[in-house]
Amino acid sequence: MRIWREGVRAALGAALVLAVVVGTASAHSILQRSIPSANASLSTPPRQVVLVFSEPVVAGLSTATVVDRQSAVVSQAVAVAGDGRALAISVGPLATGVYTVRWRVLSATDGHTTSGFLLFGVGERLPAGGAAGTGLIGPPVSQVLVRWVNFAAAMLLAGTVFFEFLILRPLRPRPDTSGVLRAATVTSAAVLLVGLTGEFVLEAAILLDTPVTGVWRSGTLWTLLGGTKTGWSTLARAAGAIILLIPPSSSGRILRAAMLIWCVIVGVTAGLLGGPVALVGSVHLAALVLVASVYGLVSVMAAVIVPKIPDAAVPEFPIVAPIAAAAMLAGITVSSHAVGSGPAAAVLDWLHLLGTSLWVGGLAPLWLVLRHVPAADRASVARILVPRFSRLAAMAVGILLVTGVYSALVHVGSLPAVTVTPYGRTLLVKLLFVILAVALGAYHRFVMRPRLEGPQPADHAPRAFLRSLAAEAVLGAVILLAVALLTITPPAAVTMPVAARAPLVLAGLASAFRVDLTISPAEPGWNRFEAMVRTGEEPVPPEGTRILLRLTKLDEDLDPVTVTLQPDGGRFTAEGGELGVPGWWEVQVIVRQRGTRDATTLFSLKLGSVSGRPDAQARRILMQARETASRVRTWREREQITDGSAGVTVTDLEMMKPDRVHYRTAGGAEAVIIGVTRLYRQGGGPWERDMLPSAIVLLGPYVSYLNNATAISLGRMGRCDEERCRIVTWTLSSGNASFAAWIGLDTFRIYRLYMAAPFHYMTTQAFDLNAPLRINPP
Repeated sequence: MRIWREGVRAALGAALVLAVVVGTASAHSILQRSIPSANASLSTPPRQVVLVFSEPVVAGLSTATVVDRQSAVVSQAVAVAGDGRALAISVGPLATGVYTVRWRVLSATDGHTTSGFLLFGVGERLPAGGAAGTGLIGPPVSQVLVRWVNFAAAMLLAGTVFFEFLILRPLRPRPDTSGVLRAATVTSAAVLLVGLTGEFVLEAAILLDTPVTGVWRSGTLWTLLGGTKTGWSTLARAAGAIILLIPPSSSGRILRAAMLIWCVIVGVTAGLLGGPVALVGSVHLAALVLVASVYGLVSVMAAVIVPKIPDAAVPEFPIVAPIAAAAMLAGITVSSHAVGSGPAAAVLDWLHLLGTSLWVGGLAPLWLVLRHVPAADRASVARILVPRFSRLAAMAVGILLVTGVYSALVHVGSLPAVTVTPYGRTLLVKLLFVILAVALGAYHRFVMRPRLEGPQPADHAPRAFLRSLAAEAVLGAVILLAVALLTITPPAAVTMPVAARAPLVLAGLASAFRVDLTISPAEPGWNRFEAMVRTGEEPVPPEGTRILLRLTKLDEDLDPVTVTLQPDGGRFTAEGGELGVPGWWEVQVIVRQRGTRDATTLFSLKLGSVSGRPDAQARRILMQARETASRVRTWREREQITDGSAGVTVTDLEMMKPDRVHYRTAGGAEAVIIGVTRLYRQGGGPWERDMLPSAIVLLGPYVSYLNNATAISLGRMGRCDEERCRIVTWTLSSGNASFAAWIGLDTFRIYRLYMAAPFHYMTTQAFDLNAPLRINPP
């Protein structure tokens, strides 16, 4: 029991260290969208191609190019956005034709490389048989095989260590199996070190798009090794393998313990600082090198001198090897999908690897020990070892079940993703072999074990058990092959096809013009603007017409930006990063024609998350505005509401407290409401009467929108008529709608109100406050 308690303490300590070092983000850099979109057909060439990924990418090691039909590169510089998730590719003048965008990026979160391509056309549609959407390029077979070998070697190495620590060490007397298990440890550690070198070089070649021989000349090996999660994983696994390669002699035990302590301290320090590259660049590097040098010298001297001192007993340090094996498994987690899902997911992924090493990794040492002992003693040794391993394997299967279900929920996300994504299908194959392995393990537990534990087991029972144990080990190797493929396959949760998001189409009236403004993708960053301007059903002629967009950030004092849209086949278009900052925006569309006054229409737009914080001054201004509005007896409003899908309603209202409303819509509807009575007509037709469920109650201009306001914050300053005014933003406590308003700082009058809600974008203005107004039944 003492050994089990030591193992549990070590596991909890390792889990705590892993949770501290691991951060939170998404998993795998997958292309989420692009501008222009995949398979788009553009009438005018773009100035930039923007690729937006699911998580940040490493700037210096992520590339993208645009090539024409002849594979000639037409792109120029590639820049990574501030949040690291977007690549902006500058392109020169593009002729008519089809272009291919190729990208290869390195995730800053889990260190995985992903690559793919997409097509778009300029002046023509894509040819038949072209790629449908974006193509994600899968990993080469060589990478899968190398990773499989490394997984198998790591599981065998860790499994042998845990088998010796948990199964053999407590036995008294202990079977003489040190030679065969030491051979398994040395072989698996050596294979792992060679395999790690091959895996790292191969992944570097894939990332740099160069032959393996060109990796050494690239000059980026240290950057890859010390500055990426893949490199950190390689270093951690190699350190664990080297520690376990040290022989368990008296000198070796001292070196093992000293090296483990040094690796843990340096590894945790590097992880907290951001990696080995950050550690090397630290101002404390000189002190760290000095301390490490002295520590290493003292450790070597102790390993040489202490064993030679008469009667000096060197402790066995039995816990060192299991901790080194657990740290080596943590090195695998460092570059896993789970590392992007937070500390809890990372710790559970490490526990999943621990359970795999206890069960699958322990099969080979159990087989080797039983195969190594003399045939005459095999049955008696099996009666001792098999029950102990059976209990350990049952515990490991329980760990795998819990952690596996959690991993599936995180990385698969939905049931359809199991069958329509490569990750989901590979996971199904893995589960099939896991079920077979569990069934074979149950056969060992409930059939073979009673035969071995019998008072006089049959002579063939140990031999039969060895054969079936070998079959279970083969199944374990197949499972590890599926695991190797899963680790370099993007999770289903981020590759699951999603319904295409419809572009935002804001519709409004500008004097005699109908304006439909399409903003795509209507997210902070690079956007494309398309305006359709019509008089009646006819589009305005491009000759003599200019369409301008004036973009004003409402919740920040940023300079307004004017964008000139260019004629484009009946529409007016432009694209750019003017809406690069999330928050509230006012979008003013200006229709300018020779010899006439400008016609304008306003839209409100809320992009991304608003960064404003609750502000006491903003609350005071809003409450004073509410009080001022509640004193207004009569007023008029002009309200424009668009649903984001080209639908629009423009209404002129007259309002008189406490319960009288007269309104007309641009579509010809008219109504008079007095209390619960409504009289209405359409297009000047006869009046009709109906009764409302309850009487309307007018509180004042916009008072109902000011009740239950939360998250009230201040925005930009400006002028409204003759007074200074300021933007105040807020949301309703229900969370269904957000508002922004220009409020005078002298009169506390609300000059203009904006609302953003699902399928609801409103701009409204109140005027003629307390003017003489009469509303009577027609």
